[in-house]
Amino acid sequence: MIMALIFIHSSLVEFAKRLAKFTLSLRHLYRGISRTAAILLLCSGPLITHAADDTSPTVSKTALEDKFYRQALYFYFEGDYGAALRQISLNRQRKGIYSDRSKLFEAGLQVSIGLHDQATRTLAQFEQQQANTADNTATKKSTNTSSSEAKSTTSPTELLLIALLQLSEQQIEQGDIDTAKLTLGKITTLLPDYVEQYHVLNQLAYWPDTPPLTAQVQQHATSEEDQTPSSSSAAYIALNQALLHMGQQQYTAAQPILIELKSQQWQPPKVNFWQRLFNPFAEPDIFDENDELLPEVKDALLQQQAVNDYAKLLLAQLYVANKQYDLAYNELLDFPEQSSYAESALFLFAYSAQQQQQYDMSFKLLTLLQQQYPYSNLAWQAALLSAKQVSEQQSLAQGLTLYQQAEQLYLQKIAEIKGFAEAFSTVNDVTDFASKTLDQQTPSLAPKSDVLALILTERFNTDSPWLKKALNDPQLAADYQTLLSLDLLRDNVQKQQINSEWLKDTLALNTQRQANVIEQQKKLAYAEMINSLTEQQQRIEKIINQAETEQNPQVFADQSQQQWLNRIDASQATLTKLATQRNIDDAQQRLDRVKRVLQWQLQQTLPQRLWQHKQSLKELTKQLDQLKLQASRFSALSSNTRLLSDFELRQQQTQTDIDSMNLNITGLRDKTGRDIRGKISIFTQQQQYTLQQLLLTTRHQMADVLEKMSQTVTAPISPFSVNESAASESAVNKSTESDSAADESTAQGAR
Repeated sequence: MIMALIFIHSSLVEFAKRLAKFTLSLRHLYRGISRTAAILLLCSGPLITHAADDTSPTVSKTALEDKFYRQALYFYFEGDYGAALRQISLNRQRKGIYSDRSKLFEAGLQVSIGLHDQATRTLAQFEQQQANTADNTATKKSTNTSSSEAKSTTSPTELLLIALLQLSEQQIEQGDIDTAKLTLGKITTLLPDYVEQYHVLNQLAYWPDTPPLTAQVQQHATSEEDQTPSSSSAAYIALNQALLHMGQQQYTAAQPILIELKSQQWQPPKVNFWQRLFNPFAEPDIFDENDELLPEVKDALLQQQAVNDYAKLLLAQLYVANKQYDLAYNELLDFPEQSSYAESALFLFAYSAQQQQQYDMSFKLLTLLQQQYPYSNLAWQAALLSAKQVSEQQSLAQGLTLYQQAEQLYLQKIAEIKGFAEAFSTVNDVTDFASKTLDQQTPSLAPKSDVLALILTERFNTDSPWLKKALNDPQLAADYQTLLSLDLLRDNVQKQQINSEWLKDTLALNTQRQANVIEQQKKLAYAEMINSLTEQQQRIEKIINQAETEQNPQVFADQSQQQWLNRIDASQATLTKLATQRNIDDAQQRLDRVKRVLQWQLQQTLPQRLWQHKQSLKELTKQLDQLKLQASRFSALSSNTRLLSDFELRQQQTQTDIDSMNLNITGLRDKTGRDIRGKISIFTQQQQYTLQQLLLTTRHQMADVLEKMSQTVTAPISPFSVNESAASESAVNKSTESDSAADESTAQGAR
């Protein structure tokens, strides 16, 4: 019985470890929910129209704001989170557009690319601003009409709620639990859509204590205690509540929750377009174009099955704690073999069968546990437990054989763990134990983004069974994920290094080109060219003005016509001189006719030539402006010799930042590697200690068995001992054969 209690205690330790791992995974599970909950309200314009109008005193909600905000949304939909964040920054810096939805959108994008510190600061500033806005709104309520009150009480409250939930999640993620509790305590009013997220964050912040849950839920008819887990989020909340009850040994309170959860088939909540787009846990279309289940649906089904299995396992553990072994046995009788919790369920199932004196079933289950999970602590304990059972229920000789096998198992595992510890201590990089497929998967982490791909979607995998077991520690797994993130960041910094070097070469070429251009432009006489074009412009303007004001077509006479005009003027002068000497009427008439013909010709071409001169003036003016602009640019280029020097300084500063970042990445990676080595060293020591204790216990029990066997050998032999021994051996053989067949079928049913 003492050994059974020891094994139950060991199993409870295993469950505690799984509980911690489950709690951490729950944190990551709801990271996407809280992040997308913030973005959900950002993108649905009608939901926050009033908030954008009332709470943004500096920037009004205009069509221009919507245009640039939708540009950022476009990048987000394309998967380019970096471009979306850059667009929000440009909107704020260059165009003064920074509304409430833009602030929350910026915080969500910062979370998406891993800028958790910046996101925390953004959310804290936004929360403070929203709180001040809410106070101002409350002050103005007394003077506003009922319609304005209805307009100003819904959306600001919801925006403030989202900011507080987001901020508390970031604080929990960064390990600032006390500040997260204070942030959650600021939530006084809770909308129904955010009840589950609020519960989960409180459970994470106050674990393993019961959270206070002081917020009042608006428009919620039923209490949260009576609410059935109709969604996956509510199921996780109920499961956490059951874990809290069991941790406080309140089994009566935990039992009905687990009974309901073990068979609960929750329905997906009704979602709108934005929820389906942003929330990874929202119910999508079930089938793809090939009539196959979508990956999101498969993941949702796996989560549902995992919750059901874990509830069954906890319920069986509850029965074992209450010594209701028959109920625990029946509960685990149909436990899924492919479940993530099959190992613990198999151990509990075997222990429950043993307590019900189903020794053959228990032995087969313990053997199966050793075969399927050779590196599990439960499997190591199962070897000792099965040897003890056989020595007590069958024969000391068979039990001694199993004790010897267990001893060899522990010695083998001790040698393996020592070899692993030595191999791990000699590697240069702790990621050398990674699976080969990881390097092939890493380059395609963010294929849609044309900026820094800072989103790490792959998990660290390894083929080493010992390291795989060590990764059950959430802190060690997080350290390895940190290494992968640092490697990804280092690769992107190397890309920036290449870009910086290219920019440096480009600046050098532009500097040389600038010098050549200045030398060439100095040879051009810009002043003389401008004066010449200006004189031509003035001459044409004078001709056009004379033609328009005096309506004199002679100003547009060509060379031939000008010769005729000159001849006419000369003839007229000659006739004037001859007028006193003879009669010139006939000659004057002929000259007038020639003059009128020429005047008529010039008058006919006046509109066309006037238009041609105006076009020439327009083109000449354009050329003159271009020449002046070119001269001005040359003058600025010649006088501002530091035009490229500023870019060179910026490039040098960028290069300094890159070098500093590379240094920081190297330092942080070395520190994380040392932390991993330290944790692996502690892990190997703990494993060796566990195996040494099991080995010591095995040898002690082997000594007891040998002592009992020696006492049996030295006991006096009765006259009927030979016949009784033969009969007993025959009965045992028959019983063993029949029990073997029965147990085989029973074990298959358990599987």
